[in-house]
Amino acid sequence: MLNLPTWSELCPDLLGSIFERLSFADFHRMKLVCSSWNSSSKLAMARKIEPPWLILFPYGEENVCVLYNPDEDRIYKTVRDFSGTQIVANSGKWFLMVDSGCNLYIMDVFSENRIDLPPLESLLQLAYALKSVRDKQCNNFGLASGCYQKEIARNLRGRLWVDEKTGEFVVVWFFDPDIYLFYCKKGDNHYTIISLYHEVPKLLKGLNDLVLRGYRLYIASKRGFVRVIDLSGPQDFEDVTGSNPKQMFSPLGEHNSFSVAVTTTGEVLLVESKTFEDQRTFRLFKKDPNNADPLVHSPKLLEVDSLGDEAMLLDLGITLPANHTIGIKPNSIYFTRHDRACLRIPFDLDICVFNLATKTLNSPT
Repeated sequence: MLNLPTWSELCPDLLGSIFERLSFADFHRMKLVCSSWNSSSKLAMARKIEPPWLILFPYGEENVCVLYNPDEDRIYKTVRDFSGTQIVANSGKWFLMVDSGCNLYIMDVFSENRIDLPPLESLLQLAYALKSVRDKQCNNFGLASGCYQKEIARNLRGRLWVDEKTGEFVVVWFFDPDIYLFYCKKGDNHYTIISLYHEVPKLLKGLNDLVLRGYRLYIASKRGFVRVIDLSGPQDFEDVTGSNPKQMFSPLGEHNSFSVAVTTTGEVLLVESKTFEDQRTFRLFKKDPNNADPLVHSPKLLEVDSLGDEAMLLDLGITLPANHTIGIKPNSIYFTRHDRACLRIPFDLDICVFNLATKTLNSPT
């Protein structure tokens, strides 16, 4: 009797060729079939992990998550039931999540590979020690010292960075509003506290916006100054802001929406956006490199007309090199309708791409 090879015994070169032709979602489904298929998927992995995903939670649809992949200019809806969980942030296909038991973890939305994080209560600073306080309506947190302050679980915010190649990651979370940030890295069994007010220079106090790029954390203060924190150290963080920070207030007034973004070279940009009748436009600004006067706290900002060969992922607050092979177009801003840091009124826009050169808005299908 002829013994035909099984599907798991297909030639690796043939499997690799198939993997290269699959969509991002099908790629990750196929690699879960068996161990040999998973091994073959690694040959084609480099291309499939490059596009960072943008996520959106549609109004009126419970437990549904929408993902946009620029590789295919396509939107996916997840089939996983997210009831009882809250998605706090994402880095590509990795989600930062908190469940109904107040457990914090990161999860690959396709493979469902889960990495549990230290408990939210695992803070080393006694001045801010959390304990779970559950009532009939929701999970909350209170200070272990018995103070009246109560942190509401639904106000938990965060940032996540995952290096797909090395498996390294950084998690930053905070309650909105609050006076502290908390972070951990791969291998940590506790969270380290970053104060937003205590022993912080007056110009750098507070939080207006937040960007995590690798091990660098960029904090836009209440006064419009940008504080830079290095999280790469083995023991503690280091403030590398420098002695002469500059304000990043927009010259366009207070009635527009502002956020910050960080380029591949580490330059901080101010992103001004304006929405009218579901139409959204953007303008970018940067500090004037010729203005080095330490006495000028509110210098004139220079408008940035082009991102060149880079594209901006506004939700993540970063730029990255454009790449036509994976669908990331140059001089474009990819964004969802959500603001990143604080509780603000969202816009009735879905996942969109704004072309800075033509000032046109495109919504993928």
